[in-house]
Amino acid sequence: MSSIKAAASYEPFPDCILCSLLLDFHSPTITTPLPRGFPTTRPREQNENDFDGLIANLTQTLTTTRSRTPTLPALHQLMKSYTSDPAHWSRFAHVDPSKQYTRNLVYSVPGVFNLLLLVWNPGKESPVHDHADAHCLMKIMKGSLVESRFAIPSRPGEQGPLVQTARKEFGLNQVTYMADILGLHAISNPHPTEYAMSLHLYTPPNAALRGCNVYDMRNGAVRHVRQDTYDSVGGRVGG
Repeated sequence: MSSIKAAASYEPFPDCILCSLLLDFHSPTITTPLPRGFPTTRPREQNENDFDGLIANLTQTLTTTRSRTPTLPALHQLMKSYTSDPAHWSRFAHVDPSKQYTRNLVYSVPGVFNLLLLVWNPGKESPVHDHADAHCLMKIMKGSLVESRFAIPSRPGEQGPLVQTARKEFGLNQVTYMADILGLHAISNPHPTEYAMSLHLYTPPNAALRGCNVYDMRNGAVRHVRQDTYDSVGGRVGG
């Protein structure tokens, strides 16, 4: 039986890896014009109930930061400072009961980041997956979600059950961080009758460009999957 790390040691930015994450973080250079309406030179004043302000400030932070070091904590703080209100983002929350969850594109800047709202059907879960060498911040927008982390197999093609390293439930408005340096993970909705929803920031949006790997928890088998399609785009089903 695999050992599970205590919740007290399971922080969004563990001290032991924070410095290396910041040094490795890269804010790509914009090569395409940004859509109108999202400032890239001045931060927008954001209050805790301003979802559009959150999007604008994430965009500003990721497209104008010249020093890499402050970016990751700044993104975490922006995500944390917003207080979820379905009235602000329900237009993006497309539900499909036939799926485990839906992936709804809220906003993106090509080559820099994408922002997705995931709607989790009751009792459903994602496969175990990596993050294609990107950074991921996840905020709980409704309900709660359980994150289970696993060690990446030490050798390509290694067979055997994946080793679970941590498990934690996140509630409304909590924010957590994930990257390949921390291993693999799977997300699940523990509630048998209620939907859960989460906001995901991916930077750079590598999975959308080249896909990611999913793993069979039972034997470690890996397969590559595309991540360049969405259940809705900008609130419109079918893009």
